[in-house]
Amino acid sequence: MLKKPRLIPTNSGVYIFRKDKTPLYVGKAASLKKRVSSYFKRNAGWKIDQLRRESTKIEFIKTPSEIEALIKEAELIKKHVPKFNILMRDDKSFTYIGITRGEFPRFYLTHQLTRGQVTGGRWRGKRLNKSSSPIPYHLAPTFIGPFVESSTLKQTLYMLRGIFPYCTCKEPHYGKCVNAQIGRCPGYCCEKGRIATKEEIGQYQKNVRAVVSILSGKRHALLKGLKKEMRDTSRRQEFERAAKLRDQIYGLESLHEHRGIATHQRAEIPYHKIERVLQSLLKTRDPIRRVEGYDIANISGTDSTASMIVFYDGRPDKSQYRKFKIKTVAGPNDVASHREVLRRRLIHSEWEYPDLILIDGGKPQLNAVLPLLNAKAFRKIKMLALSKPPRRHFTRAPSGAGQNEDLLHFAGRAQPMPIKSLPPPVMYFLQRVRDESHRFVRHYHHLLRRKSTLNIKS
Repeated sequence: MLKKPRLIPTNSGVYIFRKDKTPLYVGKAASLKKRVSSYFKRNAGWKIDQLRRESTKIEFIKTPSEIEALIKEAELIKKHVPKFNILMRDDKSFTYIGITRGEFPRFYLTHQLTRGQVTGGRWRGKRLNKSSSPIPYHLAPTFIGPFVESSTLKQTLYMLRGIFPYCTCKEPHYGKCVNAQIGRCPGYCCEKGRIATKEEIGQYQKNVRAVVSILSGKRHALLKGLKKEMRDTSRRQEFERAAKLRDQIYGLESLHEHRGIATHQRAEIPYHKIERVLQSLLKTRDPIRRVEGYDIANISGTDSTASMIVFYDGRPDKSQYRKFKIKTVAGPNDVASHREVLRRRLIHSEWEYPDLILIDGGKPQLNAVLPLLNAKAFRKIKMLALSKPPRRHFTRAPSGAGQNEDLLHFAGRAQPMPIKSLPPPVMYFLQRVRDESHRFVRHYHHLLRRKSTLNIKS
């Protein structure tokens, strides 16, 4: 009987039980060590015992992410059809991704490889309008798979739709759908009465081809093509198109660098990449590891409070969070309150000084606190302010989508920068710092308000 290997990688990847050179079972794991170790526990079950008896060795293939492992697993199962993969599925079928026909292809999951499902345009149990136009040759094969875990596959498709938008609407409708308003659907593909242009149809099908390439294990070729296209569009001074390509490249790289399938729609990215962009924005070579966020809360100037939250190397460090009661400012004056809080914070030399301060506010708040950094000890501290846009700039997008219109204010720069012009990981990081400072100050403010109300009643 096969014994547990001494060395098992901790990476995500694929493991293969082999009998000499013949694959008996292929599996994937976010952590190979945890998953493979489970096969060598007592009372693991007769199927696993049989697998260990027939196997002579285990092979490991490390991957950068669980998504890569998911795709590699499907590729190997399709190639070798290992007998224990069939045996261990019992009455459950493998999952395949199907692609509908037409100008705007949709993705759907199926367990049956019947051609009728595709030509009938089956999607989430309902039929779509049939289209006489054939599926483009570059979308073949019609099915991708087999995949073992449908839940992981669904989450992967969900995240890919945030990078390469495609339609998931069941039927055409009037107006833009919610997914179109938050950038997860092109919008022109499902709006009733809307006639799409050739360029829009081409862009939609290009997004579908990109998703197919990733799920078929051709990510590197896709990335290479996107980078080349971005360079070409930049040389032609098509900067808006180049920016969209840049965002897709960042999203695709971050999606495959993070380990494990997160339930959050924003894929993690190593902080050093965010740090490099911040250094470029702030024109500094100094490290930006400790970021402090500040916000003010009050109701008509009563019970004014402030928060200081800390992110270190891209992660919140709650042990260093601080809260302040505003002491010297009367009334609802955020500008003066920020100045008081920063002055009181900078007195505390026992607290590590930040590399970057992000305040919730606009140009007035930024200008009010900048003079505090003139002292020699604070001159390396950089400062930014993040504000909401004027009300007239908001669209009819649902709650939360207005964050794409946030404005970033710099010291010494007259005009703010729309935050959506930054690479998505940097935009999300700055918004997360701002949102965390807001959450923390609101919690403290509500606590003080409850105490005040209880004192009045008593």
